[in-house]
Order: sequence, then structure tokens, then C-alpha cells
Amino acid sequence: MIAYNSESLDNLAIQQDAAEALKRAVITPEEYEQIRQAHPVRLYTPNFFVRIGLIVLTVVAVVCGAGLFLLLTMGPSDRGIGTILIFFGISCYVVLELFVHLRRFFRAGVDDALIWMAGSLIFGGIYFVDGNMSAVTGSWILVVLAGWGALRYADRVMTLVAYGALISAVYHMVLDDVAFGSAILPFVIMAVSVVAYLVATPLALAEAGRHYRSCLLLLRMAALVTFYLSGNFYVAQKINASIHGETAIVPLGWLWWGLTCIVPVFYILAGLRRKDAILLWTGMGLVAAAIGTIRYYYHLLPAEWAMIFGGIILIAGAYGLIRYLRVPKEGFTSAAPDEPHVLETLHVESLAVAEALQSVAQPLDQGKGFGGGSGGGGGASGTY
Repeated sequence: MIAYNSESLDNLAIQQDAAEALKRAVITPEEYEQIRQAHPVRLYTPNFFVRIGLIVLTVVAVVCGAGLFLLLTMGPSDRGIGTILIFFGISCYVVLELFVHLRRFFRAGVDDALIWMAGSLIFGGIYFVDGNMSAVTGSWILVVLAGWGALRYADRVMTLVAYGALISAVYHMVLDDVAFGSAILPFVIMAVSVVAYLVATPLALAEAGRHYRSCLLLLRMAALVTFYLSGNFYVAQKINASIHGETAIVPLGWLWWGLTCIVPVFYILAGLRRKDAILLWTGMGLVAAAIGTIRYYYHLLPAEWAMIFGGIILIAGAYGLIRYLRVPKEGFTSAAPDEPHVLETLHVESLAVAEALQSVAQPLDQGKGFGGGSGGGGGASGTY
């Protein structure tokens, strides 16, 4: 299913594990080099700067080519524009496959851009062809396009787009086609979130899902967040107001307030019990969302004091967890890992830039500095 060479992806994972073992002095440099030679990676992945440059260059080339073709062939109807956009989207997909199979590009910038350009052009073309596209239809089209991008190229952002489109499709289907849809909508979204979490969790641990592990971890976190948001009082009140008017009373308000406050605590306790960092991190983040929701409706304190007390609570909770996990509990510890978690690596591009700049910096040659000249009077002497 995945477009990239599976053997090279496995070898890449082996090389990364070997590099970590070398960093911990478990193996010698000679052994690390033998591992690299025995498990070659035949994929092209440039550095950060080249990757960004290739993304920009690819986007500019596709936009210019599609724009020029539209100017030459565009007719007065939207259907003709849509057909051209779909044609260019399919062309981007064909070119992407050629780059992946012939040039062995792997997150090289060109493939990143072509994934998004192909999906965007095809979706935009379908929208022009079907001018009366419903929200449900558009959401399912996004599910198919983004889901294929996630399955075929293990794109993490495509995974989030596909899941968000699925939630959107369920949302509109329940409201438009189900009797008493507004009353059961939160429970349906909760059920979808639970199913997504239960499906993604074993797949992330299975051997068959090894190439999609980072995508599945993101999907798990997204499912936890949507489960919480579907039971959050603020979200329930805003959705109810958009359907029935601003003055409508939220039914079962006690239930939504209970879920708003209890679910983050449940995530944290479940994360500690199961030694699951995803549950723990998500629960700690949603504690702030719960505090913000309470503060929005009940102004017990000025905003400054509320933030101070909220910060104190979070710091105290973090300190308590650190103290509790100082002694490892069945392999679960508060000690900083030598290798960052996959979710930490999703937003450290700035660190990559800093590392790259550090690696190319050249030391100054102290033997070729200025100095030692002399001069006097109104003109220069024989030395400078």
C-alpha cells in the first residue's frame, strides 16, 4: 500500500536505532558502520533547507503551469475549469508516483508538495464541476483524498485532515438526516472518537502498522481531543445556539459540565495506569481547556488571578507527577529520554535550522587578522 520502498524504510528505522545505540555507547563506531553497510537506505531525503526550497519550487511550477493552461483553454463555464483542475491534479499524482519510484524521493520536498497539490486540485475541480456540492459530499470526498494520501504516503497532516473530514461528515449527516439529530450529535461524535481510538491503538503497536506509527499516534491524540470536545460545555452550548438560537438552554447541562471537568483527569489517571504518554500529555493539555471553560462562564476571579492560580495548579500537578515517577513504575518514568518522542519531533523545525547553521559555521582564522600598521603626519609612511 505504501508508495515508498518498504525495505528501505525498515533499514532507515534500523539505522536510527543503531545511531541511538551508538549515542548511548552500546555499540562501537565500527559496529555502527557495519550496520549501515548491511542495511542501506536507498531513499533521497535532503536537508531541511533543500526540502523547503523544493517545496516552494514545486508549488510555483504547478501553479504557473495550471494557471497558464487555464488562460489558454478556459471556457465560460465552471465545469470546464473544474475539468482542467482535475486533470492537473491527476497529473500531479502521476508525477508524484514517478518521483517516488524512479528517483526514490522520501520527504524530499517535491513529494510533500505534490501530495497536497494533487489533493487540492482534484477537490477544487470536483467543487467546480458540482457547483451545488453539499457539506456531506465535500466531507466524504476529503476523507477519500486525504485518507489515500495518508495510506499511500504516510503523511501525518493528511491523517489529521482525513479524520477531521470524517468528523465533519458525521456531524452534517446526523444534523441533516437523523431525527433529533441535535440531541444525539455529541454522543455520536463520542462513539466515532472511541472507535477511531480503539482502531488506531493496536495498529500503532502492530508490525503491519510500523510505517504509519507516527500517523496513528496523531490519530489517537485527535480522537481523544474530539471525544473531549464533544462533551465540553462550551462546545455544546455553541453548537446548540447555532441550531436553536442564542437564547436556547443547553439540555443536560450537568452532564456536559461533568465531562468538561472529569475527562482530562480521567486521561491523566489512565495514562499513568497504562504507562501511555499520549493519554498523559493530552489530559494535561485539556486541563487548561477545562479551566478556560469554567473561567468563561464563571468569573470568580480577575483574569490575572485566574491565570496565576491555574498556573499554580498545573505546576503543582506536574511536580507531583515528576515526584511520583522519579522511581520508574514498570518502565514509566519522568526521566528525560535520550531520544525525543515522535510528537516532540513534529514541531522542532527551528532546532533543525539551528543545528544546520551550527554545522556549516566555519571557525575564524586568527592568523590572517588586521593590525600592525603605522602612519604619521599628513601622509602614509612605508608601512600600513
